[in-house]
Amino acid sequence: MTTTLDTSPQLWEELRKDLLSTPDLERAAVGFAGITRNGGDTRLLLRDWMPVCGNEYLVQLGYHLEISGKVWARAAKRARQDGEAIVIFHSHPRDGHPSFSASDDAGERAVIPKIHARASVPVGAVVVSPVGESGRVSVPGEPTREMRVRMIGRPAIASESFAPSERFDRQVRALTSEGQFAIAALRVGVVGAGGLGSHVIQQLVHLGISEIVTIDPDRVALSNLSRLVGATRTDALLRRRKTRVSRRLARQVGGPTKVTEIRRSVIEGSAANRLLDCDVIIGCTDNQWSRTVLNGIAYQYYVPVLDLGVEIQQHGTMGGRVTWLAPGSACLWCLNILNAERVRVEQLPKAGAEAERARGYIEGIDEPAPAVVSINGVIASLAVTELLARTTGFAGSDSRASLLLYRPKDGTVRRTSPPGASSCPTCSPTGTLGAGNLASPPWRA
Repeated sequence: MTTTLDTSPQLWEELRKDLLSTPDLERAAVGFAGITRNGGDTRLLLRDWMPVCGNEYLVQLGYHLEISGKVWARAAKRARQDGEAIVIFHSHPRDGHPSFSASDDAGERAVIPKIHARASVPVGAVVVSPVGESGRVSVPGEPTREMRVRMIGRPAIASESFAPSERFDRQVRALTSEGQFAIAALRVGVVGAGGLGSHVIQQLVHLGISEIVTIDPDRVALSNLSRLVGATRTDALLRRRKTRVSRRLARQVGGPTKVTEIRRSVIEGSAANRLLDCDVIIGCTDNQWSRTVLNGIAYQYYVPVLDLGVEIQQHGTMGGRVTWLAPGSACLWCLNILNAERVRVEQLPKAGAEAERARGYIEGIDEPAPAVVSINGVIASLAVTELLARTTGFAGSDSRASLLLYRPKDGTVRRTSPPGASSCPTCSPTGTLGAGNLASPPWRA
């Protein structure tokens, strides 16, 4: 049973900057977080925070703080109304790696029961120093336990190095032993095991990812054989599941990767829920309804998504993209990749969608899109390389673009980071960003 506090890097940097702005005095802040529970594990999703202002400190020293009860009353009122968890932050500006002091223990024993009396929500506590942080959480009726702070979309600092292995020797030389250890711990969801997804799955297996959760309800058809990695004519004739082809491919390659098959659509709650346990999701779906679900998961549950798309038009225009979806980056609605009318029609029963197409309300519904195996391979490789850069840091520590656009005409990849809309109901703080289980899940939209 574990508890984590997940936060966007941008929000965390703002908070740290405020807490450590007085090198000789401790400072405090109060955060509010959405809540996600899955099995015995709990994730608190930091949504926003407010600093403790000067006149709210009763005592402010370099080793001790006392804060007005009005701060806790105000926080408890919001938590009671919205159901959010509360996180109490304070700094140890002179420490190395911080730990909770006896003064911290006494302060929490006095404050947290009063908060719980007003709002029956988890109350986390995090102490921050110039070199790190430590956290713990108190849930009503349960003993206090450790809470780890995680940055969404930032490389995890590996606590161990990868054991020497001839299989991954060349890879370790490129990514370092610590990078390979980070890869080997990843659970990656792949939504869509077709032309794009099969390339992605093949590469993840070769990399030695811990587990791939592959979601696709479809079966292999003869028309898939020009681009579906690992599929055979026999698979098409027997109408085998695409997820089964993925699992067989992993077994043939060998290695440590486990492939979990989910033979359902991601628009179903039983399938989408399985993605909440993943470290990252790679979306290889070819319809907008599924993309809407993944887009919602990325921002509401803080499970980052790499969304892949390929467009080939009959008059020769070709291209593809890889889009990073996570707190701090623009969502698919803001990028105009999702179309509300298209999503609406895809949600209609098949007869209703056909009727709307017959009346000319929407074009292209259920029509096969052009596809070429080599272009699928380029986009899949861009996405997997982006995953490596974000999880191992092998490409440096500079911030990365959220949108990669590939144009075969001139062989270039353009990188950009368009801003999201300030009032977007998906990716802005005024919407469901970080709400977790406090809002309706996106697959019920």
